[in-house]
Amino acid sequence: MLFFKRFFAFIASLFSSQQTEQSEPLIPKIDPEKLKKKLDLQKIAREHGAKGIPRSSDTQLTAAEHAVRAELGRMREQTVKYGEQRIKQIQNRLDSIDITLQMNRAIELGNEFVRASDHHLTREDGRMKDFGSDTKTKFQLLSDFRNVNRLPNIPANCPSGGSKFLKIMVVFGCCVLEGGLNATFFGSGLEGGLLSGFAMAFMLSFFNVFICFLAGLGFRNKNHVRGARRIWGWGSFVLAMTVMLVLGALISYFRYVLTIYEDGSQNAFPLVWQSFTAGVFPIQDFESLILFFGTIVFGAVGVWEGYKFTDRYPGYAGVWSQYAEAHRRYIELVEGLRDKLEAEKTEVLQRIDNGVQAAENEIKAFKFNMNQKSIVKKQVTETLVMADETLQSLTRYYQNENMMARPKDSPPPDYFDHPVAFGALEMPDFSVQKDVLRLDAQEQLLREMVDEVEPIRAQIQSSFNQQYNQLQPLQDLV
Repeated sequence: MLFFKRFFAFIASLFSSQQTEQSEPLIPKIDPEKLKKKLDLQKIAREHGAKGIPRSSDTQLTAAEHAVRAELGRMREQTVKYGEQRIKQIQNRLDSIDITLQMNRAIELGNEFVRASDHHLTREDGRMKDFGSDTKTKFQLLSDFRNVNRLPNIPANCPSGGSKFLKIMVVFGCCVLEGGLNATFFGSGLEGGLLSGFAMAFMLSFFNVFICFLAGLGFRNKNHVRGARRIWGWGSFVLAMTVMLVLGALISYFRYVLTIYEDGSQNAFPLVWQSFTAGVFPIQDFESLILFFGTIVFGAVGVWEGYKFTDRYPGYAGVWSQYAEAHRRYIELVEGLRDKLEAEKTEVLQRIDNGVQAAENEIKAFKFNMNQKSIVKKQVTETLVMADETLQSLTRYYQNENMMARPKDSPPPDYFDHPVAFGALEMPDFSVQKDVLRLDAQEQLLREMVDEVEPIRAQIQSSFNQQYNQLQPLQDLV
């Protein structure tokens, strides 16, 4: 809607400006030959001469001479009117040029930046205090945790959500691979074939890898400062090793009994127990060896993934994460305020530069319009001179033609020997003396404005640095 309003306003102003330009007088173009033809001077002069007009005693101009003077007089008046209106327009433009406003505005921009920056800081002061206090509190908790647990001042290992998901996928992949390996070697001996073998094998492998993964999480306690926690950590490691060895042996027993009873007609679990109580060594061939050590390898992967799932010191990652999140929120708030101050500073400095550029353009426009006065004066003067010369030329032409056509007994009047003159005209004021004084004053203001720019820039930069220093991002709290 606003676009259409502006569009129609532009169209209206365009037509109104055209009407104004058409209504303004234009400087006339004087063409003596066209005037001769228009006024038919040669014919009229010869007719008057043949009739003895004007009489030798006449002292007044003939109608033809009056017509010439009237036509050129109208052009002279139009020329003067053109000059008056052009000078008025130029003078209005000159009077409208004053860089005092740009200078005062540039000086005020320094204070405006201070007010704007104070406004931004005041508006966010409450949040900054809250976030800063929360960050300091979380840092104090972190420091206390480090002191109690005798930890160095280094960040905790806090894997991202994607990294943790990848570790879980590795654990799940180990379950699948181990289940597939187990099912391949002894699934064919079960009553349900490979499918039943894979189900049992996956259950055993899942139990192996998952328990080892949890044991790996507990194994991190070996790094704890307290002795009981260290015992817990090593106990978790022993548990993992026990699970791996027991499951490895159990799977090997399954492989052993299934190779003996290949028809799968008997339940494998009682046979495994009988073999165990009988003291049978389960690793009888290379495939059993692969199953046993495969169980150990996949269990070890589970322990390793659990051990490095998060920071190796129990509880450190949680305390660090709370502090890191509080610190991140504070830093983001500070950086946001810094960006606003930087953008405000850049905008103000750009506006100052634009103000200086606008003032310089105003001075150029002032000089241009002063020069336009001289051009208009030259145009008007040349046209008036041309009008005088054309008046003399056309009246002399009329008189010469008239005398050539006159009878010998009818001499021309005496006024033929005197040039025809125009009446006096009030000329526009083309003087630029006052304008020169105003130009000097405007140029002096421009020099003062340029001299003030650097101090204003320094004031803005100093204020920016002062406000910037207030946004202490707690960089020492790391």
